[in-house]
Amino acid sequence: MEPLAVFLDANVLFSAALGGEAFELIWALSEKGVLRLITSPQAYLEAERNLALKRPEALPRLAERMRRVRVVPEPRDLAPISGLPSADVRLYRAAEAAGSTVFLTGDRRHFGPLMAKDLAPRVRTPRDFLLELVGEKA
Repeated sequence: MEPLAVFLDANVLFSAALGGEAFELIWALSEKGVLRLITSPQAYLEAERNLALKRPEALPRLAERMRRVRVVPEPRDLAPISGLPSADVRLYRAAEAAGSTVFLTGDRRHFGPLMAKDLAPRVRTPRDFLLELVGEKA
């Protein structure tokens, strides 16, 4: 079975560096070959910058986590997405170009309206994604 391609937004990388049950599970599923974790240079640099400012002690954990994450190039196609700021369009388009099935984010303010839409990739919070994944496996 092909691993599910999951794009990680900057805030997911940030949170994963801090730890937590959902993020442990996401990385464990990656290690088992169930998920293929993906991000873009922009998302990685944003997570790294925010950790350096707010939680520098977590930077080594981010570096460790990134060993399981493929960094994909950002696409040239930056066609606007209604209601999404241009920086977020760049992230979503990178996920799209990489063939991601899911775009994981904790940013409900910008991405919330997209979470209710049937898009490719689907936009989900880590929690909602894991609940859906468990439902699919049951």
